Amino acid sequence: MNITKHAFERMRERGFTVEMLGRVLHRKEIRRGPSKRDGLSRIVAEVDGVYWTLIVTDDLSTLVTVRRAHEDEVQDAKED
Repeated sequence: MNITKHAFERMRERGFTVEMLGRVLHRKEIRRGPSKRDGLSRIVAEVDGVYWTLIVTDDLSTLVTVRRAHEDEVQDAKED
């Protein structure tokens, strides 16, 4: 997966490591939801007890940004 400069900077700021990214992407099932921009998807996943939101291209080839998940995103992820 390609990581944009913006995403890499956000990862570093927030303590989200490449290993954590690998754990999200190697899951048997990745649940993706819509993003506000066309061509992008949102992945909400729990890693080490913390929920994260990853914005990726629809084909999962590029990580655009990463942040802590908002409470509504966490609730949606728990319901799935």
